[in-house]
Amino acid sequence: MSVPIPFPEQFAADRDWGVPGINLPACPTLVGNWTKSRVRIGQIREQLGKAGLPRAVRTLAVAGSLGRMEYGDASDCDLLVVLTDAARQNPAIANDAYARVWAALEPLDLELPKATGTFSSPTSEQHLCDKRNVGAPDEDLRVLAKRLLLLLETQPVYNDDEYEKLITGVVNSYAEGYVDRKPTKEWVFLLNDLIRYFRSLCVNYQWDFRTEHMKWPLRNTKLRHSRLAMYGGLLLLLGQCSLETTDKVAWLRRRLRMTPLERIAWTYTSNGEDVAKLLGFYETFLSEISKSEVRTALNKAEPNSYEKRYEIPSYKALKDNSDGFVAELLRFTLARGGTWSSRFFEYLIY
Repeated sequence: MSVPIPFPEQFAADRDWGVPGINLPACPTLVGNWTKSRVRIGQIREQLGKAGLPRAVRTLAVAGSLGRMEYGDASDCDLLVVLTDAARQNPAIANDAYARVWAALEPLDLELPKATGTFSSPTSEQHLCDKRNVGAPDEDLRVLAKRLLLLLETQPVYNDDEYEKLITGVVNSYAEGYVDRKPTKEWVFLLNDLIRYFRSLCVNYQWDFRTEHMKWPLRNTKLRHSRLAMYGGLLLLLGQCSLETTDKVAWLRRRLRMTPLERIAWTYTSNGEDVAKLLGFYETFLSEISKSEVRTALNKAEPNSYEKRYEIPSYKALKDNSDGFVAELLRFTLARGGTWSSRFFEYLIY
C-alpha cells in the first residue's frame, strides 16, 4: 500500500539528503561524499559564474559521481555542455563555447573528458529531443546517453533556470501525445528509452572488456552498483508513477530533483518498506571504492584474468556485495506486483 512521503524539491547540491526516515549515521561515506559533492559543485559554479561565458552556452550540468552526490577523492568531472540550438548548429561557435567552458574550469585542475566519450562535445535541446532522430537506426548512442543522463543523475552548475526548462523539454518530449493527453497510460516511450540506454551501456561494457582488459574489474564493480542505482532510481519512479492517474508529467517532474539513491529510498518508504538493507550494500560499495588500495587492485587486473577474477580479494568482496544489492532491488520491484500497474510490468518485461 502506498503512503504519502515528503520528497525534496531543491536541487541536491543546495541541500542535505532529503528523504526522511533514513538512518544516515549508518552511512558515513554517503554523508561524507554528499558534503564533498556540495563543495566541489560550489567551486565549479564559482569558476563558471565569473568566467563571462558567451550567450551560446545555455546551461551546464554535472553527471556521474558529482551528479549523484557521491563525489570522492578519486572522482572525475562529467560535464554536460548544453548550447542554444542555433549555437550548436554553427561548428565554429559551438567549438569555441565548449572550449571556453573548460578554460574557465582550468584552475580546478579537472580531467578533460575522453575524446570519444559522451561528454566530449556539446549538445542542445533540439539535438537531444528531435523526434526525427530519437530511436532512429543511426542515432548516436552518445546523444541517447546525454538525453537519459539528464534525467538520471545531473545537477545544474550554470544557469539553473535554463536547466529546469531543458529538463521540462526532455520530459515533455517523452510525454507528448501520450501520457500528457491520457495520464492513465504508462511512460512507455521513456521506459523503452531508459531500458535501451541501460542495455546499451551493458553491451558497451562488454565491448570494453574485450578492448581494455586491465580495467574491467573496476568498471564491472561500478556497473553493478552506481550504474544500477542510476537506472533503478528512475525505473522505480516510473513504477510508482503508474499509480498516478491525474497528471503523470507534473508528478514525475517534481521528483526528478532527487538523486538516484534518494529516488530508490523514497519509493521504498512510499511503499512501507525499510531501505536500510539496500543502503547498507551501497554504503559498503562507496566506502570500499574510496580506498586507493582497492581502486588500484581493481584497476590492474592481469591479462586474461577473468577466469581468476575471484582470486582478486577486492573484486570478490564487491561482487558478492553487488549480488546482494541487485537481489534486493529485484525483490522490491517484483513485490510491487499487484500494487503498481500490470501494464507497467508488461512494458518492463515484454
